[in-house]
Amino acid sequence: MRKTVVVIGSGAAGLFCADGLAARGDTDVILLEAGPDPGTPPPAWMRTDLATPGEFEWGYVDADSGRPLLRGRVTGGCTSTNSAAALRGQPWCFDDWGVEGWRWDDVAPFFRALETDVQYGDRPWHGDSGPIPITRLSFGPVDTAFAQWAADRGHAWVDDQNEPGVLGVGHWPTNTVDGNVRYGVHEALMPRMRPHLRADTTAERLLFDGDRCVGVLTGAGTIRADHVVLCAGAVESPALLLRSGIGPAADLAAAGIPLVHDAPEVGANLQDHPWTVLQVRAADPAAPGRRPVNGVLLRYEILADDRVEVHLYPHQAQPYLPGEDPAEVFLGLGLMRAISRGSVRLAADGSTEVHLNHLGDPQDAKAFDLLLDDAQAALDALGDVLVEPEDAWWRDRSRLSDHLESYGHLVGTCRMGTDAAAVVDPALAVRGVTGVSIADASIMPASPRANTMLASMMIGLRGAALVPLQPEDRHATS
Repeated sequence: MRKTVVVIGSGAAGLFCADGLAARGDTDVILLEAGPDPGTPPPAWMRTDLATPGEFEWGYVDADSGRPLLRGRVTGGCTSTNSAAALRGQPWCFDDWGVEGWRWDDVAPFFRALETDVQYGDRPWHGDSGPIPITRLSFGPVDTAFAQWAADRGHAWVDDQNEPGVLGVGHWPTNTVDGNVRYGVHEALMPRMRPHLRADTTAERLLFDGDRCVGVLTGAGTIRADHVVLCAGAVESPALLLRSGIGPAADLAAAGIPLVHDAPEVGANLQDHPWTVLQVRAADPAAPGRRPVNGVLLRYEILADDRVEVHLYPHQAQPYLPGEDPAEVFLGLGLMRAISRGSVRLAADGSTEVHLNHLGDPQDAKAFDLLLDDAQAALDALGDVLVEPEDAWWRDRSRLSDHLESYGHLVGTCRMGTDAAAVVDPALAVRGVTGVSIADASIMPASPRANTMLASMMIGLRGAALVPLQPEDRHATS
């Protein structure tokens, strides 16, 4: 007997999950996307713009700072709006999750399966026949000068930033084609998944009969289902659970939401990579335009005792700020091993609140301060290449809070684990209920030390094989 599975969200994880479920042959897949479907071929902005039109964003802000938190609300999700950085994370990131079936040796085959690596597809840790093309960006003059500075500081040259275990300076790996054209899951998978798609359809809450999920209430009506898979990301997946009565009992009672299952960690454990940019100007105004987005990346451990990895790299400002002078350059700084934890909550009016809590832990504040030291050292050494403004905010560290942003790598709000407090088990089933799974970045116990897009794709691909299509009661009383 065929089963109906509803997948909520068509981003990095959702499209891979829906595609894998549809390929099983015994499943009718309905793919819900709150945003629009721009079609195939995608419009020019989806392929090349790094400043996304506002109607394709969720409009979130950090509730504590008020700063925008950009999340794609369109088919392809953030892969249709991001900078196409394609890093996997280190093997120890996944081993540290401590979850059987999700260690590096378990997940590496899925990373290989999703990619076609243009330069290194013949190497054993890469794939050569997956739907996502991976290539390295070339260098312009600013990239070359920065790479030489990094080498002078003792950082190793890295041919392949996705080789397991490497650290150093090298070319950015990206999911792009033809130089700078973004190639996300919309372009890779949407053409064959469009018959399953219901775009412009917002999931409002899950529907339950007792502790069994039986469907989804959307803005367009009710959809009955044998199973629902949340792939809505680290903000909307926990928000959907909360609106459906799965979450901290006291919070749900205060919001007037009937309790289905008391799950205190839903919405907790939010992790992100704090990020900022130092805006400078190229001494040669033509230099940044010869490599209009960042081509070079330096990755290293700034606090080795906890493997606190960081990113440091220059890139032209104009693609991110249309109308900016082409000579303007951002020096990007990312803390890729953050200890601080935030949360996703429901506000009194029922809307979704995101609390990032960047640098809330003293270790994070120390690491970011050291990273700023290194960034200043780079600018001092590259004074003939990159010129600081007269009022450089980073010379006064008290101004950092006004410039700290999200790197866009939110994870952890529906933590996977084997303990009773975990929101999902290693098979991605939501504890305490039946008929619901989660397969997206929200299940990561800890963030990988990398941009999270490839890891999210991996979870969606792996999750498709784990979704049960028959009643399961093992968590109904846990």
